[in-house]
Amino acid sequence: MRTILVFLSLTLAACQYMPPRDVNSPFFFPPVGSQLRLTQPLTIPADDAGVFIQYGKPQYSNWRLNQYYPHCDFEVYTRANHERIIQPDTFTVTRAVRETENVSLAPATVADIGSSAGPPHENYMTVLYLHSDKQPDVFRMTCQQWEDPSQGDHLTVKQIRQALGDLFILTLAGGEN
Repeated sequence: MRTILVFLSLTLAACQYMPPRDVNSPFFFPPVGSQLRLTQPLTIPADDAGVFIQYGKPQYSNWRLNQYYPHCDFEVYTRANHERIIQPDTFTVTRAVRETENVSLAPATVADIGSSAGPPHENYMTVLYLHSDKQPDVFRMTCQQWEDPSQGDHLTVKQIRQALGDLFILTLAGGEN
């Protein structure tokens, strides 16, 4: 009986999913305990709860943001009717998840008679929930890009770092670089 229990335990352990350890893989994402360090003050505009970061710079206009290239959305919990400054700080990743959502590139139609809107797109998102004792209103960082569903992948750590530039420094828990 003991031999059967050991065999079954080993069989079940062999079936467990082990995430890749290669930081260049689109299947690897920053683990809990990683740190995101803001290197300079960052302005959150009035009547907003976040700011997009692309190519290492805040993008205060959606018209300047290229959704098809890696970018991140740094968010706080609350909106305010005045501009706020997030001070340089180190934020700890308390949870990390991957999500996808459909992206509509054309207005919705009630009846479709051969629409030429093209194929749907997906928004591939890596969501890092953040914590700081000094700035508890900081909520999360969502790094993402639009992709064709048949060819899409989530961002690699390298792509996330390129989107953040020198504005944020991402240090992974567990010693990965």
